[in-house]
Formats: sequence, structure tokens, C-alpha cells
Amino acid sequence: MPIVTPLQNVDPNLIRPNPENPRLIFHEDEMNELLNSINEVGIKVPLSVYDDGGKYVLLDGERRWRCSKKLNLKFVPAIIQPKPTRLENLLTMFNIHNVRVDWDLMPTAFKLRDIRDLLARDGKDTSHKNISGITGVRLSTVKRAFELLEMPKVYQNILMKEAEKPRSEQKIKVDLFVEIFKSFNAIKRHVPEVLKKVSKDQYVRSMVDKYRNRVVDNVVSYREITKIARSEVAGITKKTAIPVLLKLILDKDYKIDEAYEDSVKSAFDQRDLVGKMNSISEKLSHYKNGDSLKRELAESMRRLGREIHRLVKN
Repeated sequence: MPIVTPLQNVDPNLIRPNPENPRLIFHEDEMNELLNSINEVGIKVPLSVYDDGGKYVLLDGERRWRCSKKLNLKFVPAIIQPKPTRLENLLTMFNIHNVRVDWDLMPTAFKLRDIRDLLARDGKDTSHKNISGITGVRLSTVKRAFELLEMPKVYQNILMKEAEKPRSEQKIKVDLFVEIFKSFNAIKRHVPEVLKKVSKDQYVRSMVDKYRNRVVDNVVSYREITKIARSEVAGITKKTAIPVLLKLILDKDYKIDEAYEDSVKSAFDQRDLVGKMNSISEKLSHYKNGDSLKRELAESMRRLGREIHRLVKN
């Protein structure tokens, strides 16, 4: 057996993918771009692998390795690393790759779960904060990932299938579930009475179905559910919000904007107007008299005054 040196030319047929790589999805358009580059100038950045009984497992460079196979290259440059433990392997994969590219979150979540389980087995800290620290993944992303793991398997599978498509063709993305979870958490915090009638799974399923069936056409719309749940902030009682939220969950054709209109829209609009009117009043108070007002501003103020007089006659 030849002596192992840090940098070698290795037959790509002796290399296999790392089963712990959180990046399970390789988009065809991105791969084709790299393939053309390697075909023209070769592999300029060596792969990183570890020796596994005379063959090699990738630590870094799976896209380059895949391209080398397609191009039938006889050798690829590779740096040989010592074989890691499984936890070391997972953490190495995260710390090598995560700084370079945003992965699809669903496959990443599965590997973060493996890291959590390995930490738990060794009696180590499994908090989101610690997992974020040792993997280099942002804390907010770690939290989102573990929320995805709480979803029914059917939705996890949907996200995995969508992730395999080119990004421009993906319809159901992680952002959809992020917004749905935010709205659910608002309901849980402000109107938990709703959850006595429906479960979290029922809520998520209803909101996903509305999006898939185009009853909801924008993921940002789910933020209006949060406003309905926080109705008391705008001076609307829970008694108004609860039946609207239940109808929204149980009636497959009931739109979010309709629910918002039926419950808190007017109250939140007026709340916003109060803030704007107070701001206008504050700015106007700095003028000593109307002589310095430009004609356009003066006319706008007269028009505003007429509308105020129409609505507030006393």
C-alpha cells in the first residue's frame, strides 16, 4: 500500500460521497455551470477526503467529484485527512460547507437532529444555542430547522421533493412554513382558546392546503393571522377574533384577507391613523403661522380638514 501524503492525485472511482453531508440536493443548473468550468480549466481547488480502508470518503468537494465522474477524469487532486468519528464528521461537514452556501433547510434539519442525538448520547449540551455554536449555523436557522422536524412527515417529504427542483421552479418553500409557524405561535400565545377546538397539525394542514389551492397566494398573508390573534392590541376583544380564526381554519375557501377584513382591519387601520395624525400634529406645531406654508401643503391641509370635519362634527 502506498504511503499516504496530505495531497495526492486520486482516482475518482475510489471516492464515495459522505453519508453525513447535509447538502443532499445538487441543483442541475448550478452543476452544469461548474461542469463547464472544470472542463475548461480543470479542478483548481483540491477535494478533501479521509482514508477509509484504502478508499476515500468526501469531506469537501462533492460537486467537483460529481463533475469529475461525468467528465471521466482519471485523477482528481485531493487532500487526505484522518478518519473522523461520526460526530466529528458531521461537524466538519457543517463547518466546511455552511460558510459557503445556503443549503436547503429540510435536509439540513435531518443532520442537525443527528448532531443533537449524538450530543445527547454523550451527555453534552443539546440546546439550540450550543448546536448553533458548534455547527456555525445561525441560531434562528437552527430553531427553524427543529420546527420543521415537528411537522408531519408528509410536509417534510413535500419540502424534500421541492428542494430537488431548480430554485426558480420551487413553489412550496421553507418560508411558507416559517410564516405558518409564526402565525400559529401568535394564536398559541394570544388566543389559546382556539387550540381547544383545533390541533397544531390541523392548523398547519389547513394553512398549507389554502396555499396549495391558491386560496392564499402570498406567504406574507399569514402575518395578518398574527394581527387577528393580537386583536386586543387594536381594541378588539377575543370574542370577535376567536370565531373568525376558527372559521379560517375549518373553512377551506375562507381567505385570510376576508378574515382580516371581517375582524380587525378597521381597528388596525385606525390605530395606524392615530400614529400618523399624531406625527402630523407634532410637525405642524413647529410652524408659528400659515404664512410660510407652500400652496400645495396648504391645500392638502384644507382637504384633510374637510375630511376630519366630515367625520368628527363635534
